[in-house]
Amino acid sequence: MIEFYTLGTSSAVPTDSRDLSSTFLNFQGNKMLFDCGEGTQKSLMVNKLGLMNIDKVFITHWHADHFSGLLGLVQTLGMEGRDRPLFIYGPKRTEEFTKNLLELGYYNRNYDIYAENLEPGDVVEDQEYKVRAIKTDHRVPSLGYVFEEKPSKKVSRKKMEEHGLEPCEEIGRLKDGESVEIDGTVYTPDQLVSKVPGRKIVYTGDTEYSEEVIRASKNADLLVHDSTFTEELRKDGRYGHSSALQAAKVAKHADVEKLVLTHFSRRFTNNAEKLVDEAKEVFENVEAAEDGKKFEIKPHRPE
Repeated sequence: MIEFYTLGTSSAVPTDSRDLSSTFLNFQGNKMLFDCGEGTQKSLMVNKLGLMNIDKVFITHWHADHFSGLLGLVQTLGMEGRDRPLFIYGPKRTEEFTKNLLELGYYNRNYDIYAENLEPGDVVEDQEYKVRAIKTDHRVPSLGYVFEEKPSKKVSRKKMEEHGLEPCEEIGRLKDGESVEIDGTVYTPDQLVSKVPGRKIVYTGDTEYSEEVIRASKNADLLVHDSTFTEELRKDGRYGHSSALQAAKVAKHADVEKLVLTHFSRRFTNNAEKLVDEAKEVFENVEAAEDGKKFEIKPHRPE
């Protein structure tokens, strides 16, 4: 199970019920943040997400509502005795801004921090997943991120049923490329094993409607998209962000499984359902993010 939390869902200014932009992803114990606005470490503690185990932070852009919780998090990790590196990724100037941030104030830090500037298309890769930076359309250098689980080989239950097979120890060896003999019949991996695409989550950060985001979001299990205001307000001259209607159009064109709206203007703090209603004019499977809300993405199964 992949766990994805929306920790902070307000834009620009926190409210009494919403902190600033921050999301948390846990994939098989690999814990990472996408943005780290004011209030992030408190949300991590409240939701018991284990802030000491976060190894990667992906910043979408360097507006304060997306990074203002970073210094406090860094200092808390030091006070709690962290001894392994923390990696911070973001758009151009991330190395510069991180260096400047770490030079503020007096505190002890006994662990290393590595910052890296990313460009659209750059990939941060681990053994079982990768995070790809994508181009977004904001007023300053910005990135969105695509988390992708790597494809895997799984035995198809449907194919097992077609062959009249029950789960057994020999079946598991098929995934390793072995042929196995069951009740006198030899089965090859090609007969029972399928390649299964990994799960995919897209987090846009701040962006206007973007064809780049649509392409990057194709068939995503979860799209978490900027939805700062209504289409009416956008047409009134707002820019740098998306309306709920635009987010829904991205979800529809990308054929995603679920859309989550976030980054709400203060006027929608207690009225996010208005944005949901607007989005549902185009895309049905949508809901508004709430601080501390968890979304679970189940493993894909062979057809």
